[in-house]
Amino acid sequence: MVLVDPFDGVAVPRDLITEFFAVFARCEYAMKETSYKRDDHGIAAPAWLRLADEAAVWLDVPSGSDVALAIALLTSDPPKLLYFVDGWKSSPLRGANPIAQAIDAATRVRHNLFHGGKHTPEAEAGRDEQLVRAALTLLVELVDQCPTDLRGAYNHG
Repeated sequence: MVLVDPFDGVAVPRDLITEFFAVFARCEYAMKETSYKRDDHGIAAPAWLRLADEAAVWLDVPSGSDVALAIALLTSDPPKLLYFVDGWKSSPLRGANPIAQAIDAATRVRHNLFHGGKHTPEAEAGRDEQLVRAALTLLVELVDQCPTDLRGAYNHG
């Protein structure tokens, strides 16, 4: 039996998905090589919540900039979560401020895209692509502006 192309039915361009996954993976690698890691039963895991909390202090978000628009999109109508009983539902974002909440939303974009959920016919046209682009924009700015060694680990990992 031949398997279907995993990109069939996904309303996000293949090259954008590839770039997003590559940047996300590289970012998580860099986090685990720097201070943005946590202990997950003895295994180094990315500390997204710590990065989100700290980024609120140092991330420069000029009004009207691409990153400001990305944060607004990610926080105004964030990706839904798939619940065991109730299916896809809206759920509050974690974080005490819009930057932290946008980072939480960006991780949801990755989880939903990677684990499925982007093949649903009820998805609003263009929404998935907008969310992926917004999450990618935010990730690039986080790595680029981070005052720690995150950018160095990302570039030289």
